[in-house]
Amino acid sequence: MAKFGVKEYCEMLLFYGECGCKAKSATRLYRDRFPEGPHPTRQTILKVIKHLRETDCVTSQLRVRRPRNVGRKAQSEDVLEYALTHPQSST
Repeated sequence: MAKFGVKEYCEMLLFYGECGCKAKSATRLYRDRFPEGPHPTRQTILKVIKHLRETDCVTSQLRVRRPRNVGRKAQSEDVLEYALTHPQSST
């Protein structure tokens, strides 16, 4: 299956609605309007519709991960100053 961008998926959704929610007609319309490049299959359009209904998102959402380094790195001067002002915290 060819990978499509967000713009292409949106076109598929619009054509699906324009064709009375008929995926086969939407594939024909897509092929007519965009003769060059890859064309979606009926199953591709149905998967996009299903995914949108289930997730409220046209494409897969990227997983949000915590950044590895939160904030700035501690400078050696900062560490030394903290140790001098808080002697009970240093070892």
